Amino acid sequence: MTGDQSHVTKSLAQFVAGSQWDAIPPEVRCEGVRGLLNFVGCALGGARDEAMDIAVSVLALNAAFLNAASANVLEYDDTHLGTVMHPAGPVASGLFALAELRPVSGRELLHAFIIGVETSCRVGLAVMPTHYRRG
Repeated sequence: MTGDQSHVTKSLAQFVAGSQWDAIPPEVRCEGVRGLLNFVGCALGGARDEAMDIAVSVLALNAAFLNAASANVLEYDDTHLGTVMHPAGPVASGLFALAELRPVSGRELLHAFIIGVETSCRVGLAVMPTHYRRG
């Protein structure tokens, strides 16, 4: 990479590592709650779908994948229009699976979710639309 591109990963890592809960505006926190509730509703709605029965039998209960598949199977999950991706599914799925191993507070979970979605969208915007052409 050349020029400003050589510092993109470092800048993104500094943003994530330096994020503080108190710096997140109330309206963003509210959207974070909405995003998590949407994820949970979609995952619960999709949990009994036939596709999930197949996934459970094949994947031997890989929690993060099953959480994401369940939230996406009915196609009601969030969409970030700038990237045409569904950021809540992969972010929340990993967080809930990790929270089984390392208990966290609701505040910590919401903070990680907000920063995870923001990071996903930033990376998505950086590669949009060339990643579609490359498959």
